[in-house]
Amino acid sequence: MPAFSSMQEPLTLYKLMILYLISGAKNPLSKIQVSDCLIELNLTDYLTVQTAIGELLESGFLSSVEKDSILLLSLTEDGRSALSLFMGSLSEGIRKDLERYLIEHKQELVHARDLTSNYRRSSNGEYAVNLSAKDRGNDLLQITMNVPSEEIATNICDRWAKESADIYEYLTKKLF
Repeated sequence: MPAFSSMQEPLTLYKLMILYLISGAKNPLSKIQVSDCLIELNLTDYLTVQTAIGELLESGFLSSVEKDSILLLSLTEDGRSALSLFMGSLSEGIRKDLERYLIEHKQELVHARDLTSNYRRSSNGEYAVNLSAKDRGNDLLQITMNVPSEEIATNICDRWAKESADIYEYLTKKLF
């Protein structure tokens, strides 16, 4: 287990946090979900999380699968073994914070897997934004919008996760 051979390695603690978080989630998490947790808990910054995830993937402690343009992370058997071997290096306080985060954000972590947003540049120079919401794998809503700039497209994609439930409710009230 070369990625965990020395507790002196600067990223080791962050790698353990990521393994612990994904293990506790019981389902795969996206890179964004992992980053959001560690940043919200003021444990580290975005770049450090991405570096640690990259090293965990490279060393085989995490595996990834792409679903609806979202990269989902899961523990491998090597990841489970490393976590059990080095769990003692992760303070009880950090473990409790991560467990509390998972409990408090359980619904949105599950809900986020059912939301997708992406955009692409159209031949006319505009950007086509695709938004979708699913429930247990069944399509609930799909929206495609053309917008004039990449900045607007990015903002729409970023806000989709926060606003999708309200948008869905609004549309169903107006249309039904």
